[in-house]
This record gives sequence, C-alpha cells and structure tokens, in this order.
Amino acid sequence: MQLEDATAAAQSVLSIKESELSSASEALSTAKSKLKSLNPEAQQTLHVNDTELPELISAELQAREEYNTAKARCETNAKYLELFRQKMFREAKSSDR
Repeated sequence: MQLEDATAAAQSVLSIKESELSSASEALSTAKSKLKSLNPEAQQTLHVNDTELPELISAELQAREEYNTAKARCETNAKYLELFRQKMFREAKSSDR
C-alpha cells in the first residue's frame, strides 16, 4: 500500500537526517572546543569570521531544520497509517457480523 511505503520512506529519510544532524552538531561542538582551548591572547585577536564557526552554525541549523521536517513528515505518515489501519480493522470486523 502506498501509505505504508511512504511511511517507510519517511522513516528512512528521518534516520539519514538524524545522522546528518548528529554529524553537524558534533563538528560544531568540536570547533567550539578548539576555540576555547586556545590561549587567551589568541582568543583576543581572533575574529569569528576567521573561523569556520559561521559555516558550521549554518550547516547545523540547516541539518536541524531538515531533521525537524523529516520528523514531522514521518509522524504525520505514521498517524494516518494508524488511522487507516483502524478503519480497515473496523470495516473488517463489521463485515464479519
């Protein structure tokens, strides 16, 4: 059935997006740790644009947005699949009578 296929595909995409979000968050965290580990003099002379932080923040935000979209799609598909299954069960049960 198409709804089951769509739900399975949405779950697969969600898994990929979750992995991408994790990678982006980890890269951002690593970059922040590197900056914090610099000596205070180096931190004073460093500008944000001299680092990879803007790109990493942007990548993390995009990954988070894509993950949230995939999660919402997956939840919506699962909800409608469950409603469809309940309807089919009720119809099958009523036709058995």
